[in-house]
Amino acid sequence: MRNTPEERLGQLLEQAQTLQLATLDAGGEPSISYAPFVQDAVGNFYIFVSGLASHTQEILHHPQVAVLLIADEQDARQIFARTRATYRCVAAVVEREAAVYPLMLDKMEERFGNVVGVLRGLGDFVMFRLQPQSGRFVMGFGQAFVLVGEGLREVQHIGADQLEKG
Repeated sequence: MRNTPEERLGQLLEQAQTLQLATLDAGGEPSISYAPFVQDAVGNFYIFVSGLASHTQEILHHPQVAVLLIADEQDARQIFARTRATYRCVAAVVEREAAVYPLMLDKMEERFGNVVGVLRGLGDFVMFRLQPQSGRFVMGFGQAFVLVGEGLREVQHIGADQLEKG
């Protein structure tokens, strides 16, 4: 039985443990990195990263980021058409005093294990909420969708008129 695009997107979001993170450096040059993530009920991504990492400083200076989640190469039926979701996000620091801060760290510890407990105690680590503003989902050739709705979890097939808009 074939999965719907929404089901495939849900599987990708559930199975992916890390996201690829595109940021801008101080000179406006693009950088790419990755980070483990969790999501909240409305589709925001949460990452917990070292303040010593270049991408952390880049996010603090340029809060517009792009995120890519992509199926593993080993699982791809066609390497040119790997299942993937891309999001344009606005990043915000989650303060340690915020109610969601310990909740997301607990969720990370549940997902990634005891290392999160160690990282919690390091003062240089910063939590960011990446709030998706727009998104796309590709399941394969001719199966490209714009993400819409609450949490950008509904899909609309991309027509030729939408390809020009980017």
